[in-house]
Amino acid sequence: MVIGYTFLAIALFCGVTKGYCGKKSGGTLAYTSDALIVNTLRMALCILIGFIMVAVQGKMSELLASPKILGIAALSGISTAAFVVSWLLSVRTGAYMMVDVCLMLGIIIPMVLCDIIYGENITLPQWLGIALLMVAGYIMCTYNSKLKGKMSFSAAVTLFICAASNGITDFSQKMFVKAASGVDIAVFNLYTYLFAALTLLICFPLFRARDKKTAASGGAAIQSPVAVVKPIAIYVAIMAVCLFLNSYFKTAAAGHLTATQIYPINQGGSLILSMLMAHFLFKEKINLRAVIGIALCLCALLIINLT
Repeated sequence: MVIGYTFLAIALFCGVTKGYCGKKSGGTLAYTSDALIVNTLRMALCILIGFIMVAVQGKMSELLASPKILGIAALSGISTAAFVVSWLLSVRTGAYMMVDVCLMLGIIIPMVLCDIIYGENITLPQWLGIALLMVAGYIMCTYNSKLKGKMSFSAAVTLFICAASNGITDFSQKMFVKAASGVDIAVFNLYTYLFAALTLLICFPLFRARDKKTAASGGAAIQSPVAVVKPIAIYVAIMAVCLFLNSYFKTAAAGHLTATQIYPINQGGSLILSMLMAHFLFKEKINLRAVIGIALCLCALLIINLT
C-alpha cells in the first residue's frame, strides 16, 4: 500500500506542475481551435515519450496489444482529449481553484463505476462524504461568482465536460489495471495519447471553421499553429512530460489502491496545493467562502478515505 501512495504522490506533484504551466499558457489562446493545436502537440510529445520508455525497457513486442487493451486505451484517449481542451479553456476563463474543485466532483464517476463493476464497495459514510463534496462544490461555485462574476452557461458546460472526462479517464486507468495481464503501463499511455491526438485532429477542422467565422465577424485574428505555440513552447513541453508522468504513476497507483483511496486523495491533495499556488502565484484572493468550501472538501475526503 505504501508504494501505491508513493506513486500517487509523484502523480500529484506532476499534476500540480502541469496545472501551473497550463494556467500560465492558457491566457494566450484566443480560440478553442488554438487549444486543440496546443494539445495535439502535447499528445505528440507524450507519444514520443511513451515510445522511448517502451523501447528503453525492451518491450516493443507489447505494442501488439489485444483489442481489449486498445479499446480501453481508445476510451482513455478520447476522454483525455476532451479533458485537456476543456481544462485549458476553463482555467483561461475562470478561477483556477474553481476548476480544481469541479474536478473533485468528477471522482464520483470512477468510484461509482468501480463499485458496480469491480466490487470496490462504497459504504454509507463514504456516500455521505460524496454528498459533502457536492455541497463544497456549490460553495466554491459561489466563490467563483464573487471572484470572476456570474458564470456563463458555456463556462458551466465546459467545466462539466472537464470534470466528467477526467472521471472517465481515471476509470479507464482502473480498467487497464484490471485487464492488463502484464502489459506495461507505458504501452497503455502511448496508445492513450495516440487516440487522443487522433481525436483532436478529427475535431480541429470543425472548431477551426467556427472560429474563422467568429474572426470574420469582428473577433480576434486567427493565428497560424506556429504563432499559437511559439510563445508558450516551453510550457507545452513541460505540460507534456508532466501529463505523461501524472497518468503513468496514477495508473501505477491504481494497481495497489482502491478507487476510494486513489481519487479523493489525489484531488484533495491537488486542491490544497492549488489553493496555495492560486493565492501566491496567480494572486487569486482566498476569502472566507473559499476557505469554508476547501475545509468541507477536506472533511469529505477524510470521511471517504477513512471509513
